Amino acid sequence: MNSVKLTVVVDNNSELLNAPSEHGLCLHLQSDNHNMLFDAGKSDLVLSNLDALGLAKKSPEWIALSHGHYDHTTGVPALLSRYPKAKLHFHPKLLEQKWILDPGDQWRYGGLPSAFFELDALYLQPHQCGMELIPGVFASGSVAGDDAQSAVRSRFFRISNGCKCIDAFPDEQVLFVKTNKGVSIISGCMHTGIEATIKKARERFPQEPFYALVGGLHLEGKTQKEFETILNIIHEAEFRIVMPLHCTGKGFVDYLANHDPALLLSGSVGKTIEL
Repeated sequence: MNSVKLTVVVDNNSELLNAPSEHGLCLHLQSDNHNMLFDAGKSDLVLSNLDALGLAKKSPEWIALSHGHYDHTTGVPALLSRYPKAKLHFHPKLLEQKWILDPGDQWRYGGLPSAFFELDALYLQPHQCGMELIPGVFASGSVAGDDAQSAVRSRFFRISNGCKCIDAFPDEQVLFVKTNKGVSIISGCMHTGIEATIKKARERFPQEPFYALVGGLHLEGKTQKEFETILNIIHEAEFRIVMPLHCTGKGFVDYLANHDPALLLSGSVGKTIEL
């Protein structure tokens, strides 16, 4: 595979007047004449941003979902209304309810929109974990979490078998993009941690070098020491590009800009990268 083009459709940041931001994520990937979306944002803004970015006519064959939080899935019904032939790819556990514990012990629902459950049953059929969605782009399947992320997960809960329990994100998946440049990891939020995600990629592609790390890294509120650890992991894996998006947080972006600016590719709505 020569290249895969990735375009940011929805993100927390935008410099474009005709394609605004929202707290969410949606990425468009094109491989040859094949197109797909990764996540769907938290509203139907995804539709107008696709229009503004000139991507509306590139009908997605797949809409892959990284996990079941609202800011990655709420745009799905609107997308399927426009692109009824698209197929959904997600882990079955994505369908479980998700709750978030905010400061002051305030609970709020953080899962799929009600309209998601009104979709035709054909859209909700599970597909093979780890399958190739479009040429060179693979769904990872569930990424097992690591203990380092326990503090991140402690405010996230799921309803499983009638019990509200801490969410270990069994539904979390990333995309692996394999091209002549190497293997890139495309992440929605990476709740389960960078080490676990890299391990999953190594298991799938043990002999391939890494190229880019793109997407949400969920590093908001981390300390400088933790940023140092994360950057060391990125260096050890020998990524050549990091494009932080969505929930990564300004702190890590600034840290990366100060400690390895050559690695950083700034990301926001409309930005593209050839993988």
